[in-house]
Amino acid sequence: MHEISIIIPCHNVENYIDRCFESLKAQTIGLDKLQLIFVDDASTDGTRDKLSQIEAQAPSSVCVILLPQNMRQGGARNVGLEYATGTYIGFVDSDDWVEPDMYECLLNAITETGSDFAFCRHVRDTGKENLYLSASEKDATSPARILTIQTPRERSDFIAANPVGCNVWDKLFRKDFLLDNEIFFPPHLAYEDIFFSSLVYLYANKACMLEQKLYHYFVNENSTVLSKNNDYHKNIITINELKWESYQQRGIPEALRSAIEFDFIVTFYFTGIKILCLRFDSFQYDDFMQLKKGILERIPDFRSNPYLKTNTPDFYKPLLTLLEHPVTQEDLTQIQNAFLTYHKMN
Repeated sequence: MHEISIIIPCHNVENYIDRCFESLKAQTIGLDKLQLIFVDDASTDGTRDKLSQIEAQAPSSVCVILLPQNMRQGGARNVGLEYATGTYIGFVDSDDWVEPDMYECLLNAITETGSDFAFCRHVRDTGKENLYLSASEKDATSPARILTIQTPRERSDFIAANPVGCNVWDKLFRKDFLLDNEIFFPPHLAYEDIFFSSLVYLYANKACMLEQKLYHYFVNENSTVLSKNNDYHKNIITINELKWESYQQRGIPEALRSAIEFDFIVTFYFTGIKILCLRFDSFQYDDFMQLKKGILERIPDFRSNPYLKTNTPDFYKPLLTLLEHPVTQEDLTQIQNAFLTYHKMN
């Protein structure tokens, strides 16, 4: 029986999927312990032919699912979860690749500590240097950290601190943890990881954090995340609105209200402004007003949130003032220029 199911959504990645598969085939835990679920999300290039070749190489470990219509990564991952037979679930993006010992390290971490999930670091990689890292580059000797979340205060701080980010590809999850808490991805939308991860933060009781760099995030200018002037970048607004609705439907305890509201300010307002500034040539007034209205309607007393004072990076603090005063298109242009300058320097 496969111990780990790894779900790989694929869309027009014929140039990258072999590299991804080779890194999974090379896992030190052994390919026989892995179920590799490749979900072709209605590709229009040669990806399906590539997946057929991959399946032929390892038919006992590879499952290929062909979707007739594009569901974006969230929908493709949900379908993959339906086919997963492993005790643990991992996610890999099809243009990325992993260190040979990634899943052995994550599996040991999650089983030895009894965690709901294990996390590792990643590197941003152009694919032009060595495929894998040396031990020193991976920080292989750095000790792991265990996070336990047992009280409302610990969960509030966990949510507000966001210590393991919102990515899913740098983690290994217990499948029963995901299923028992109905943790899933919204289909047909970009930035789906934000919704999924908000539920992980809401329900996880223990996490193991490895400091090793085990995942290679491919810096692909043609990727969904980095492409310019595409309307799906505005899904950052929709995803967060869905997240807020999910919080309300699931009945969030009053003890978590400050943390939940701070998280919404960060991912809806701060991150929304960041995405709209960096992914569009012009930061539009109507888009900003949608963000502003979304905060003021849901959190009119936002200034009283204690996490705003302790957890807000200095660069983002001036954006709070925009919620209290009229804003012009000229103001938004200055904000966009500030974001562009800041991210060139960092």
